[in-house]
Amino acid sequence: MKKLIILLAITMSDGVVAAGSVGWTKITTLAVQNNDLMIYTELKVNPNECERDNAVILKKSDPSFDLAYSMILATFMAGKEIKAFSDGCHIFDEKTYNYIRGFKYLQVR
Repeated sequence: MKKLIILLAITMSDGVVAAGSVGWTKITTLAVQNNDLMIYTELKVNPNECERDNAVILKKSDPSFDLAYSMILATFMAGKEIKAFSDGCHIFDEKTYNYIRGFKYLQVR
């Protein structure tokens, strides 16, 4: 029974179940896609081995989306570096991208 529950949890998840730091990098472009924020960066980091490494996604459903969006926009406008943590991959246009947490481990320097 435990194996069945684990199998169901894995198959119903939103992509990969790994996690990792996106690392310190500068934002090059911001875009809104399907109500989510696409964040394009200089650094090609792929902690979850998603199909695309040229951008990360902040999901609109993140509990701290508004606060994180403000912080990301200010970082972009000031030319500062940002560091985030990704919990997995998110599908957009039939490709997977790392998605980041807005509620924890989002840093600016």
